[in-house]
Amino acid sequence: MDAQGFLAALAPAVTDADARERFLANPKAVLAAAGLDLPEWVTVTAREGDAAELIITVPALIDPDADLSDEQLEAVAGGCDGLSAFKGDIFCSDNS
Repeated sequence: MDAQGFLAALAPAVTDADARERFLANPKAVLAAAGLDLPEWVTVTAREGDAAELIITVPALIDPDADLSDEQLEAVAGGCDGLSAFKGDIFCSDNS
């Protein structure tokens, strides 16, 4: 999905009360339905406000020279993307 596709998915939430309610309740599902497939470790939140704003919170910086735990090594060896393997509270499933 490109930027225009993202804005097209968001537009109904600005013009239609029902679409707005759905987007506020579960923005990740609305974006997924529009073709933006985000990994499980990405959380999407929406809130009402005076202006549209996009805030992206980047996970903590990972030291590329740090040793991985056995669990992280197993996750990477199992086919997970690298970032998911570093997140200690989230482990990949076979669907990653």
